[in-house]
Amino acid sequence: MGEGILIVHLKNTGSATCTLKGFPGVDLRGKDGTVSATRSDVAPVAVEVKPGEETRFTLRYPPNTSGGSGTTFTTLVVTPPNETHSHTLPTDISVPVTEGAGQPVTVDPVGTGK
Repeated sequence: MGEGILIVHLKNTGSATCTLKGFPGVDLRGKDGTVSATRSDVAPVAVEVKPGEETRFTLRYPPNTSGGSGTTFTTLVVTPPNETHSHTLPTDISVPVTEGAGQPVTVDPVGTGK
């Protein structure tokens, strides 16, 4: 089974360099409820982000290739590491409906790819 990937960019809109380390909190929301992403096995590293620069993280999910309607999530709620303020983004992610645990939605730490 393949894997769906969504790369989310975080931009420093402040006037000072910030250092991020760890996993963002990520919730997928849709009309059928909310799913919280679990942390991957990727080890976090500290990433310095200067004003105006970006870093990113990767969200991995099982794509809906079943031919059925699956479950569709239309909102992504992201809380950066060591923050309490969330940011809401529109999305369109469809995952299959599975019995039991199924394949989880996972999130990599910030800085993956940078």
